[in-house]
Amino acid sequence: MSKLTVEAKVGFFVVMGIVLLGYMAMKMGKLSFTREKGYDIEVVFDSVSGLAPDVPVEIAGVEVGRVRDISLKEGKAHVILRIHPDIRIKKDAKAVIRTRGILGDKFIALGRGSEEAPEIRPGERLLHTEPAMDLDSLMGTLQDVATDIKTLSGSLATVLGGAEGEATLKEVFRDFQEMVRTLNRTVQENKENIDLIIANLSDFSKTLKALGGVNTDDVQKIVTNMSQASDRLGTLMEGMNRIVSRINEGKGNLGRLLAEEEAMENLNGALAALREVSEKINQGQGTLGKLVNEDETVSRLNDTLASVQAVSEKINRGEGSIGKLVNDEETVDKINTALTGINDYLQKQETFRTYLDYRGEYLFEQEWAKSYFTLRVQPREDKYYLFQVVDDPAGKKKVTRVIREADGQTYEEERIELEDELKFSAQIAKRYYNLGLRGGFFESTGGVGVDYYLLNDRLTLSLEAFDFDWEDNPHLKFKADFSPLHHIYLTAGYDDFISDDDASFFLGAGIHFADEDIKTLITQIPIPTD
Repeated sequence: MSKLTVEAKVGFFVVMGIVLLGYMAMKMGKLSFTREKGYDIEVVFDSVSGLAPDVPVEIAGVEVGRVRDISLKEGKAHVILRIHPDIRIKKDAKAVIRTRGILGDKFIALGRGSEEAPEIRPGERLLHTEPAMDLDSLMGTLQDVATDIKTLSGSLATVLGGAEGEATLKEVFRDFQEMVRTLNRTVQENKENIDLIIANLSDFSKTLKALGGVNTDDVQKIVTNMSQASDRLGTLMEGMNRIVSRINEGKGNLGRLLAEEEAMENLNGALAALREVSEKINQGQGTLGKLVNEDETVSRLNDTLASVQAVSEKINRGEGSIGKLVNDEETVDKINTALTGINDYLQKQETFRTYLDYRGEYLFEQEWAKSYFTLRVQPREDKYYLFQVVDDPAGKKKVTRVIREADGQTYEEERIELEDELKFSAQIAKRYYNLGLRGGFFESTGGVGVDYYLLNDRLTLSLEAFDFDWEDNPHLKFKADFSPLHHIYLTAGYDDFISDDDASFFLGAGIHFADEDIKTLITQIPIPTD
């Protein structure tokens, strides 16, 4: 009776662990035992590198669906999107593959489309797509920019090179200096010009008076037109009065500007500073004043342009780092090679995956449960490393000798007790199409394993052989793993089936997480803050 109670407790905790892990998987992976509601639409891309099934589909940053399937047809990637039933998408909407950050996960963003376009029906295809920008396209653009810079530097060297270009620049700066001096003299003589304009206006008014006495009818027409203009001017003045009233009341930007003393002080300060700068320029103070009034500044500017020309000539001759970058094809090839290496490294990072797995097996003959915790590191799709911790209730046998007496005789008896033990596995695996081979340590002993994948990797048949002993049969184990859901799988098989005493059928279940699931789980863990 005590043995059954212990077994019941172990079974209860195993079932509770599987249920809890299943709940976490459905919570994090948004799984459901029923088919997700919604409708499917199709999108075709030239490339979907880095895009995985079950990633979000978003509109304006809001999730409206998930990627259900990705397949290759006629050299193009066909992606099936499962859209929520209450979301309507226009036929001219654009599907774009985007990335969260620089090295983040990729997802599909849908545009809104035009209002007049019809809505897409279930099963139809979106015609407007845009793939993600990869590093190769960016490098092509950068190479075109480098070519344009090289052409521009050559043109600049041709224009500024030689004595003729230098003489042209000096002439341009002399003309600019003469223009500034002429403008200064014109401003100083402004008073005399104003007097002359007033005198001309006085003569013009006398001539107009003389004409008015002769052509009375014409003057009458002019007066009539002036009257009409006066009426319009009155209307205009009324509008101006309303504007002035609003300004006096402090309404509008100009009203607030005049009403607020701080704004007026800032404006007066700005005008005073502008006047001070103008006086310094006229007195030849500061950089701009020296540029306008001193020949020495012009000479320095000519020297600077000469230095620029010398640098441009060195670049054209291929001297220095920039010169080699522009003219030396070998340097450009080295840069392209380095960037290609970076691109290859980033692509390898996208294929690097990590998986965490927990599996529990109940052996019917022994009536106990065996647990496995697995870490799988997969640098490539056809190769992975497996590290495993196994909790085996019968992992260690303890033999004790008991001496007892019966009927006047002494008997020696051996008692074998099984104890719980942790075992470790470390394996390397290589996959060839649907066949996988494994080798290494199996439950702290050497061994090999063969896996065969079916139903798009949802069903795996495995045979393992380990614990080779000359005195005893090796440990052979056959199992089948079937994954009905994305994170949960069922397992069944026959363990140690050529053993005389330990052979047993087993049945169990497991749960596994990929690296993106682990990252999502970690980011959603609440962090306490004070």
